[in-house]
Amino acid sequence: VVYIQNDVEVSGSGTESDPYIFKEKPQGDVNILAYTCTNCSTMPSDFPLKGEGYKAVNVTCSEGTVATWDNKNWGLLFETIKTPTSCTVEFEQEKRFYAQILMDNPNISTRTDFSNAFVASNNGNTIYSATGQDSKTTYYFAGNVTNNYVYFANKYWRIVRINEDNSVRLIYAGTSVTDTAGFSSTGQVYNSTSGGSIYVGYKYYSGSQHGLNVNSAIKTHLDSWYTSNIKTSYDGYVSRTAIYCNDRTVSSGSWYPSSRFDYSPYTRLLNYSNPTFVCSNANDRFTTSTTTGNGQLYNSSGEASPIATITADEVVYAGGKSGTSNTGFYIYQNACGGSGSWWTMSPSGMSYDDAIMIEVVNTSGNIRNNGGIVTNSLNVRPVISLKSCVEWKQGNGTTSQPYQVMLNDGCAGSEN
Repeated sequence: VVYIQNDVEVSGSGTESDPYIFKEKPQGDVNILAYTCTNCSTMPSDFPLKGEGYKAVNVTCSEGTVATWDNKNWGLLFETIKTPTSCTVEFEQEKRFYAQILMDNPNISTRTDFSNAFVASNNGNTIYSATGQDSKTTYYFAGNVTNNYVYFANKYWRIVRINEDNSVRLIYAGTSVTDTAGFSSTGQVYNSTSGGSIYVGYKYYSGSQHGLNVNSAIKTHLDSWYTSNIKTSYDGYVSRTAIYCNDRTVSSGSWYPSSRFDYSPYTRLLNYSNPTFVCSNANDRFTTSTTTGNGQLYNSSGEASPIATITADEVVYAGGKSGTSNTGFYIYQNACGGSGSWWTMSPSGMSYDDAIMIEVVNTSGNIRNNGGIVTNSLNVRPVISLKSCVEWKQGNGTTSQPYQVMLNDGCAGSEN
């Protein structure tokens, strides 16, 4: 026999299927009295907010109250509550993945000449900076890189760059660090029809230069690959705000549905060796979120599918050169096996009656500006970006110690 005091909350009707449930009523306020920060380079100036780079590791409360901190929803969870009580929350700084990459590569350099293939070693400590979208800084790897391997989602990737939003862009490298055919497909058309300039679109629409109504064949393939390989366990760690540029601006003259003309990537890379990280047209900025781009990276079922391919500009920044073989830069290393070429998402132009994409020849690393008719069956290298809140777990990016990241609910629940 037990006696229930009057100061309790009661739910339920007392039946067998809905018994009474008794819960102690709070008798006063619960106050967060203080906060501390361990392993922090700087102490937060005020109580940390979600997304500011901190996580709670311990909670201590008075009066016998037992609580933990919910990093995902950013609040106290009580196991036992005795009020009035006060709690002290202990935080520590998160080891953001992008910050660890910069820490491991303290030699930050710049490049202005892209007229030749780039094969210089990064010596395991060099990364390059450039101005990207909205005049923000982006950091990229170039040349013979030995410390940009990542193991994520049970696969190996190479870091392309730290995006403008501090997400980390990865290109698929295969199932081992020595894989030379890191492709999701070795026989994929970019689009099933080539007889019109609209078919250079990652998404396209009849009669529209920057149309967004219909998924391309390559997007449909990558959406399926993402669902099979990333969606179930790792989707929460992939950035929704990172931009993938399908630059459909025209270098000169006017856009035509079927006439001969060149797109801007063809002209600036072939004629001027002048790559850019800036995507000038908003409809060409493929994202899941509408805050930074077109909000079109969803699959046919309406589920987020933040995946695309690399741009030709990014290949040039990495060390490639139009019309020039380069077997000495990291982009080539995991894509040199087999035959054929692999797709970028950068349009080249219209050649006679065919829409053309820029491709990379996997046997030579040559950027071929005018070879990829969209109905050709080429190889595909998926590209994703890990959120800026993803934390570094271990590794230094080498083949023996590839980077690994932590999977925590707090990051999975944020947009980026």
